[in-house]
Order: sequence, then C-alpha cells, then structure tokens
Amino acid sequence: MAEPMQNWTQPGQSYRPPVMQRPPYPGAQQQPRPTNIPFVSALSREERQEAKRLAEEASFSFDGYQVVRREFISHRYDPAMTVRGDSITFNNSCITKLEDATYIQFLINPVERKLAIRPCDEGARDAVRWCVVRGDKRKSREIKCRPFTEKLYELMGWDPRYRYKLQGMRIIHNGETLYLFDLDAKEAFLPQTKDPETGKRKAPKAILPTEWQSNFGMDVDEHAASTRIDLTEGFVAPEMRTPQEPEPMPETAEVTV
Repeated sequence: MAEPMQNWTQPGQSYRPPVMQRPPYPGAQQQPRPTNIPFVSALSREERQEAKRLAEEASFSFDGYQVVRREFISHRYDPAMTVRGDSITFNNSCITKLEDATYIQFLINPVERKLAIRPCDEGARDAVRWCVVRGDKRKSREIKCRPFTEKLYELMGWDPRYRYKLQGMRIIHNGETLYLFDLDAKEAFLPQTKDPETGKRKAPKAILPTEWQSNFGMDVDEHAASTRIDLTEGFVAPEMRTPQEPEPMPETAEVTV
C-alpha cells in the first residue's frame, strides 16, 4: 500500500503539489541540450541588428524589384519638356542643368520612341535656340514648331486636345551630355478651365497611361537598359522649320550674254 502523501506546508501556507516529471513515451530518446550555440537573448540590440543586416546583405538580389516611376512622385522642379500642338517648351530646371547650352539639336528615334536633345553651336545645322539669355541667366522660351509637333502627335497617336509632359533624364554618351525623353512615359493634360463661380483657373490633373496601373515601374534590368542609347542607330534630326520661317532662297549665279 502506498504511503499517504505528507503535507509539508507550514501553518498558514497553501499546499503546493510536487512537480512531477512526465516520463518520455516508450522508445523516445532523450536529446542532449546543446551548449555551444549562443542564445539570441545573450546578444545586445546592436549585435542583433548587425546580424540581421549581414544576413540581408548576403541574400539580397534585385530580382523582383521595380524602380518606382518618377511620375508617381512629386516632380514639379525636375527637368521636363512640354509638348503642345504647335510648340515645345523646356522648364528652367532642364535648361539650367545642361550647363551653358543656348542652342540644341533634337534627335528622335521613331522605332524606340525616344527623343534626345544635345547642345550644339549656334551655327550648327538644325540648331534650335531653346532659351532666352539675359545677362548670366537663361530662361525658358516657347519653341514654335508645328510641323514637328504634328508629326510627333501622329507618330505617338496622341490626342490633339491634350498637352503632354515628359520627364527628362540627363545621361552621358561618348563624353557628351544629353537629355533623353521616353515618349511613352508621358503625362497628359487637358487645357485649363475657369471655375464658373469664382472665375479662377482650374489646373487640370495629370492623366497617366493606363498600363501603369498594374505596376510601380520597370524591372531593374529593364530600367537600366532603357537609358542605353546609340545615336548612330535610329536617331534622326527632325526638320524644325515653321511656316513663319521661309525657306532660304537658293544661291544663283548671274548669267551674262
């Protein structure tokens, strides 16, 4: 017969049953507790952060990442070009960041649908004055070029009611500084309207391409490839003369009889 359990409590204390160790199930083997692995709790906060950083650094890859489009973020003061039905305008940020250029050439790749501008001398062929010089400052000016913009609208299938804004990217090509514009990455704006009650002008909201709704931007590799250009492949200098600029008269030799 089992001996009765003795009450070892002191007067005024509640009874606490002894802790019973559950025996392992039949066939189970007792695993020794490792003693050579440091516990996380033994690390300081700085050491845990450093261990996490090293783990992320060792396993990081650009696979699956997308570069968020600049058009999704405020870019009011970034270099930009605005195209209308009869003109092109560059903002002052674009002009001031292209060093001291007063004249430029337009180069367009109809296949890749990209437009590049590069500085040139005043007397260079197809040179276009893109700014107004006042003392040591250069300001934006409207470049009238209806024949060019009409062809541009036709190439891109743009709606003539809209003006289009494109963000510029400054790149270096063969030691030459250029601005590159992706014509597919555009923001469309309807003309400004007036509030019938207050008479104030209402700024229209940008209309972004519908295909942008399904992603944040390009994959990293695609994004890097989009900045690589070869001016000898596909880029041409468009004719910028407007109807207000008459064709130069050809030189003729005086004939005597």
